[in-house]
Amino acid sequence: MIVLMNYAAWGISAVLALWMLWDMISTNRSHSEAYLTSSAEGEIIDAEVGETVARQ
Repeated sequence: MIVLMNYAAWGISAVLALWMLWDMISTNRSHSEAYLTSSAEGEIIDAEVGETVARQ
């Protein structure tokens, strides 16, 4: 019984790894590197400026 559970766990892990690999490749093909690394929230704020604004 334990051997079957072990094989099932390895099988599920392999399926998840293949799914993540396929998703990575399809996402990389459908979007540019600049789009994937851009910030959707806006400009990155300097830490000191952000702290100053947050305290006001």
